[in-house]
Amino acid sequence: DWSALVRAMQVLGVGEAELIGIVKVLASVLHLGNVYFHRRQLRHGQEGVEIGSDVEIKWAAHLLQISSNGMQRALTSRITEARTERVHSPLTIDQALDARDAFAKALYSALFNWLVTRVNSIVQRGGLHDASRISLLDIFGFENLAENSFEQLCINYASESLQLHFNKHVFKLEQQEYAREKLEWTNLAWNDNTPVIHLLGKKPVGILHLLDDESNFPKASDHSFLEKCHYNHALNEFYCRPRVGGREFAIRHFAGQVWYSVEGFLDKNRDVLRPEIVELLASSKEPLVSAIARPLLNQAQMRTLPKGANGRFVTMKPRTPTVAARFGDSLHQLLESMARCQPWFVRCIKPNNDKSPMKFDMPVVIEQLRYSGMLETIHIRQAGYPVRMKFQEFVDRYRYLLPIGLQRGGPYRDLCRTVLDQMPPTGTVGPDYQLGASRVFLRESLLRRLEMTRTDQLRGAALMIQKNIRGYLARKNFQSVKRSAIVLQRNWKGYRQRKLYKTLKTGVIKAQALHRGRMERRRYAARKAELKKRLEAERQAQERAKQKMLRENQRNTRAAAVHHLEIPAELAFIFSKLEEYTPPHTERNLIKVSGNVHGRPSPINLPSDLNQFEFNKFSSVYFKGADFGYRR
Repeated sequence: DWSALVRAMQVLGVGEAELIGIVKVLASVLHLGNVYFHRRQLRHGQEGVEIGSDVEIKWAAHLLQISSNGMQRALTSRITEARTERVHSPLTIDQALDARDAFAKALYSALFNWLVTRVNSIVQRGGLHDASRISLLDIFGFENLAENSFEQLCINYASESLQLHFNKHVFKLEQQEYAREKLEWTNLAWNDNTPVIHLLGKKPVGILHLLDDESNFPKASDHSFLEKCHYNHALNEFYCRPRVGGREFAIRHFAGQVWYSVEGFLDKNRDVLRPEIVELLASSKEPLVSAIARPLLNQAQMRTLPKGANGRFVTMKPRTPTVAARFGDSLHQLLESMARCQPWFVRCIKPNNDKSPMKFDMPVVIEQLRYSGMLETIHIRQAGYPVRMKFQEFVDRYRYLLPIGLQRGGPYRDLCRTVLDQMPPTGTVGPDYQLGASRVFLRESLLRRLEMTRTDQLRGAALMIQKNIRGYLARKNFQSVKRSAIVLQRNWKGYRQRKLYKTLKTGVIKAQALHRGRMERRRYAARKAELKKRLEAERQAQERAKQKMLRENQRNTRAAAVHHLEIPAELAFIFSKLEEYTPPHTERNLIKVSGNVHGRPSPINLPSDLNQFEFNKFSSVYFKGADFGYRR
């Protein structure tokens, strides 16, 4: 949460130095809350106090950049100015605790006021006199605790005042509006809490004014204040005094009766923030601390005005000397500001006091509903006509409910009546609507029915438009899909036929190659057989010629009668060596060598694309000749 708050202030433009100053002020408030005191006996039997936690004082003074000794004196003594001298008087322990709390509360309140002013100056764009504004008011609700004191009285007084403003706006102004529009209307009786507000704040004997007067008396006490309240308001029907002599009184608020204990009323009402504390804060070296203390110093200086030629100061009574007086003035200014605005009321209901999710505490919710005046609000909302619209505005919004064929150019008042007469009654007491001089006044139940009927009409029209648009889009999409399907079918069929054609073409080419190869092999076999037959014929012819030659030689030999031929000496020598001859190419004559034998490269170079040729093409290229001729 703190990091989110820091980011929010950075977004608004709060500088780094200002952010550090804010942290210092908050830390000093926490340190002041830890300060405690000890009683100390002074001279002449006087009772005084001394600081029991010097560390906290030093830390707070260091953060605020003020004198720690001055801070100790401000919390343990007070200065009384009597003509030309200043007298330091010791504080009792209760007074010291009140001074400490007043110091911390004034510091925190001054920081809060400075931060609101700073944020407004950042957010504000130009002047606000001619511009429209939205103001947000968030206050405490009505409080009725186990023990109620001055704080609860102020909070409940503010709640009573705001409830009266709410009643005036919702009840009085609404009934005046009905009368101005000439409606048939019986004024409702509502709980007017004006007497309670007079009991609390009306001069001169209102409870808060009695408290202010009693706070200005030196010897006044809480008991004397209570006695004055009993004396002035004992006969008031909204004021109750205890049966037994207790130090409390009761007030019958709009949300119920509340008992208030007067213990500490006067001390809480007095302004215990003394001028020396304000001057101490104004002397701070921290820029932010001195800035937030400046308004407090101005207020303190307004109370003391120089008078006379001798320069002596005379203390004047301020216009708002007490907490109750300042609270009353602030509340009065708030109500005046709200009276100039168009208010919208938002009732916030807590489901439980534990801030737990998904937990609904029925007694807590009922108590808040009762204390917030929701029952009276619901009553007037049910009995009155909270919805009001101008005739033209009503016709423009609910023109869909007019009968079909009705002329639309008639008076708006008659058109409004035509629409409203069609609606069945809602069952509430009295008419569901009334037509005023310039507006239509409706009950919420009838408005809900009108909105439901209007929603049904619009839904039907929207469904009709959607149906036609979807039909058009579906038909358009179908035509697009159909065209796309035709294109896909065409391309697919073409692709499939081309693929089939390529397959058939490849098959035909392979079949042709096989057939041509077969035919070439047959032709080759026939030629080979023919060649073999021719070679055989030639061999037989040669054999016959050889036989013929042999027969002729034999015949010639017989004719020559040669029985012995002389062998030459060289040939005889060769014949004598034939038995000893050994062939040179035998393993015995070979020399074996270990190692790799490198082959001799073949001188024949085959074509590199040999495998790409079929045999008929190969034979037609490389086997052309007289014997292997190629013939188509």
